[in-house]
Amino acid sequence: MAQQNVRWACKILETNETHSGKVNAPEKVLGVPEVYPAYGAQTNPNSWIVGGNNKGYKSDHITLKVGFCDPIIAEQIVIIESYNPGSISSVTIFEKSGKATKVYSVKPQGISEKGRVLSIPIKATSSPVVALLITASNTHSTGWNYIDAIGVASTKAPIDLKINLNPDATLIGNSEPLSDAINSSSLETYPIISSDGNILYFARVGDKDNIDDPTTTDIWYSTKLPNGNWAKAQNIGKPLNNSAHNFVSSITPDVNTLLIANTYKADGSTAGNGVSISEYTMNGWEVPKRLIIEGFVNLNEFSFVSYFLAADGKTMLMCTEMPDSYGDLDIYVSFIKADKTWTRPLNIGKTINTFQADATPYLASDGKTLYFASQGHLGYGSYDIFMTKRLDDTWLNWTTPVNLGPKVNTMYADLSFSIPASGDVAYTYALRDKTNLMDIYSIALAPSIKPEPVTMVIGRVLDAKTEKPIGAKIEYDILASGMNIGIAHSNAVTGSYQIVLPGGNTYAYRAQVPGYFSVNKNIKIETNSLYNEIHVDLLLVPIETGQKIELNNVFFYQSAAKLIETSYPELDRIVEELKNNPAVTIELDGHTDNQGDPALNIALSQSRVEAVKAYFVQKGIDAKRITTKAFGGSKPIAPNDTEENRKKNRRVEIVIISDH
Repeated sequence: MAQQNVRWACKILETNETHSGKVNAPEKVLGVPEVYPAYGAQTNPNSWIVGGNNKGYKSDHITLKVGFCDPIIAEQIVIIESYNPGSISSVTIFEKSGKATKVYSVKPQGISEKGRVLSIPIKATSSPVVALLITASNTHSTGWNYIDAIGVASTKAPIDLKINLNPDATLIGNSEPLSDAINSSSLETYPIISSDGNILYFARVGDKDNIDDPTTTDIWYSTKLPNGNWAKAQNIGKPLNNSAHNFVSSITPDVNTLLIANTYKADGSTAGNGVSISEYTMNGWEVPKRLIIEGFVNLNEFSFVSYFLAADGKTMLMCTEMPDSYGDLDIYVSFIKADKTWTRPLNIGKTINTFQADATPYLASDGKTLYFASQGHLGYGSYDIFMTKRLDDTWLNWTTPVNLGPKVNTMYADLSFSIPASGDVAYTYALRDKTNLMDIYSIALAPSIKPEPVTMVIGRVLDAKTEKPIGAKIEYDILASGMNIGIAHSNAVTGSYQIVLPGGNTYAYRAQVPGYFSVNKNIKIETNSLYNEIHVDLLLVPIETGQKIELNNVFFYQSAAKLIETSYPELDRIVEELKNNPAVTIELDGHTDNQGDPALNIALSQSRVEAVKAYFVQKGIDAKRITTKAFGGSKPIAPNDTEENRKKNRRVEIVIISDH
């Protein structure tokens, strides 16, 4: 595409303007055009008003010199005059060799068009163009002259600057404000929806019920009522809210862990910049704990940073400006380490990151679809929301970002995009009415804008003996490889948990709590065309004499006593639990279905439990702690009428003989 041959100005070198760094200041010409092709955007704050914003100021000699961070040989000057064009009187190019050439000189005059692309063809420069000097006049005009971007191109061909729209952008629903249960006369921003779509967290400023200081943002939340409406929003209170700016950056699918902006002291007071995590306990939300990210810096003290914890609980996206940033804020990825600190942030590449700010990443539940805000990809003004998909596990290869269109994006800063696991609706905040207040909106999504369908596994973690709920850590792996792909936590009060699993794999997952043996489950998730939910409770067996644990993820080759390698992860976890409880002795019970010779089935089940015992002994468990029994097909737990039921009967169980 032709726009790939364009370099847009990246810095102001000099100007005789009287204002800087503000709305409609010279700095607004930097980077890609923000309002093209929506010409006539007179009120756009992201373009330069030629001659300053002081009323009555007129000049025949306004100068602006801009520089290029990635110079190229130029054959064309491209200037986006987004409103009331015709103010430019001359353009001079400066080459890397030191050569300066005036390539354009006219008498400023009014143009009938509302806006235009001023294209100035030139003879190919002998060396890359490093700067342009523009002179302009606003004396000929009765209104303000707006310039949105200044660039050089390595071609004389017309520059195609069409917004890269998602093909389904027109199919997106209209942006609808949420009810006054959430939106108020205060400012509401940064909505974060839970994966089940039933809890909405957001930030509110200016409310008398804010903790300590109404002028700072507090975390508020609302829950969905049975009739589908939202309950009256409530301030989440201390310790998550204090005198600083408080807001939720993300929530894990289990709804029991929040990623929180900034850091906290032990008493809940503010400890400054950074990012923290809070888990729900028997006593409510704990004081957020600071996350340590290796080598993290933000070189731009005037830029905000943002963070997002992925659904797996092990991957964190963030935006910051680091030494390897392409310019301003870039999006990075970091991974949790064994000591619960996080790896050095990895820049996710220039397909997504641009010279301008790229921010507020939101990774959908499928772990692939990324929504983010950017000033550097062509859009409708300031920040727009874009979508891209991760192509592999390097986190460096992505599809070309697509703009989500004018039903999502406005001429202002659109920075927030949050969707439940179902992918059917997005929550945003925006300035969309005449009240000049930010409110929260919902938008029904079109098919290609949704993430890939996932399955949400919902259930409770229970004591297998008492059926009382337990707060537990939950881990889930790809069964075939044993690779851990996520962590979650069950609610300490209700035992409830939720995990989100992409299709196309069989997963093993389990809950873990000291003093219990975990009962592992496995579940095959098909590649579905629609979002799906299933319910599975996880049982934890107390380490007590007489308790029984079924090894659901231990497998043998057909009619043989040889373990299949996919059994090793579960057996290794049992080994660890036996090592952590050295007084425990166990009995391994072997079972088969009722097919074939009963005597052979007894022999097969004996051989299989001996194979499991041998594995434990090889891993360091004293053989004296393990006895074995073989039952063949004499103790079925399901009818032997189908292959699926017979599979349930082919099993190995652990019985705790002694716990002391």
